[in-house]
Amino acid sequence: MSEHQGSDEELCSVCGSLPITDNFTGELVCNSCGVVIKERVETMSPEWRSFSPADDRSRGGFPSSLLIHDTGLSTFIGTANGPAQTSEQSSDQEDSSKDSNSSVYIHKASCPIPVNRLRKLNAMSVSSAPVSRNLKKATWEMNRICSALGLSWQVAERSAYFYRKALQKNLIKGRSIAGFVAAAIYLACKERMIPRTIEEVSRAADVDRPFATHCYKILVGEMHIEPPITDPFRNITKISARAGIEERVSRRAREILSSVASHTAVMGKNPLVLAAAALYLATVEHKLDITKTMIADAAEVSTISLRKRLADITRALESTKKR
Repeated sequence: MSEHQGSDEELCSVCGSLPITDNFTGELVCNSCGVVIKERVETMSPEWRSFSPADDRSRGGFPSSLLIHDTGLSTFIGTANGPAQTSEQSSDQEDSSKDSNSSVYIHKASCPIPVNRLRKLNAMSVSSAPVSRNLKKATWEMNRICSALGLSWQVAERSAYFYRKALQKNLIKGRSIAGFVAAAIYLACKERMIPRTIEEVSRAADVDRPFATHCYKILVGEMHIEPPITDPFRNITKISARAGIEERVSRRAREILSSVASHTAVMGKNPLVLAAAALYLATVEHKLDITKTMIADAAEVSTISLRKRLADITRALESTKKR
């Protein structure tokens, strides 16, 4: 029995008391006088009735996922009952069942079903199509790359969605699977504003950066996707962690970026280089012994680009001070 917190309409019509729910009969019964108010009350809890001889009450299987080449919905013939038997083995077991002391006669089929062959044909039919083979290899690569980069399963699911859309549009036909996998993961990272560069993704996917960039442009252009602009503030934490810079310096770098974010000198520039330049200016203000080369190596950018963005941010800071 359990208390039922319902509306005024479900109160007892005789005494007006609160009802209780009988979990065994599914009835709504008055707590005071015992009048049945409602029969067969719906329950939203899972049904844990076991339909198998074993004590396994799990009713649901593995959830469907885009990271599985068949989304986890194909039929799988397991090996729980052991390998298939031959006709000689079945006839021997049939004779032994007759001679046994048991009074129950177990009938054995004269031509048993070749379960091993059915299992093999089923496995071949699931992954024999070219699209299934392509997805099987691509999803395996996505799981590997996302695990190597420390990305969440949401990013992996989103990248699998982009890859499947590209496969439906025949964008991958005649092209490399690894390149489009890297492009799909990079696009998913940009959509969720995760500070990962195309160079990091292409290195984890073991493809060339120009080729991965080319696949990314094809993916974005043909599917008419407008990825959001990367926020430079998100790159400051990554660069400062690689360079071993304190949090107070990172906060100062964010203040510098926020003060020049609307200036025309820095608009449209590479957000990774802007974050590195602001972080270097913050280290100079705090008089830390960190060079431009160390910041450039931590951000994986060139020193020349860092110097140019330093000049732009310095110019923007001077113009804001004059105002």
